Amino acid sequence: MYVLEVLCYIKKYKGDLKHNYEIYEDNTRSKYDFHTQPRNTSLPQNSVLHMGVRLYKCLLFKIKKLDNFNQFRKELKSTMLNNSFYTLEEFLQAKLV
Repeated sequence: MYVLEVLCYIKKYKGDLKHNYEIYEDNTRSKYDFHTQPRNTSLPQNSVLHMGVRLYKCLLFKIKKLDNFNQFRKELKSTMLNNSFYTLEEFLQAKLV
């Protein structure tokens, strides 16, 4: 539930976030991911925004590119039901198919 809600939050408020291609000129495979600022303390690293960006990076491109929020939520929920994740680490290390 936590992963689903955090990812839906990121998708809903993605207009407030910058993509890597807006910051860097390099053409990398992560250029369409959201940019995060490195932090020295663990407090910002555990925030919903920072965790949401980390989780969003793990999503399949076909899910990321969905513009309709309801389709995004439906596809994400379906993917998560097909792959049972019990911890955040499992989701972050998963190779979603």
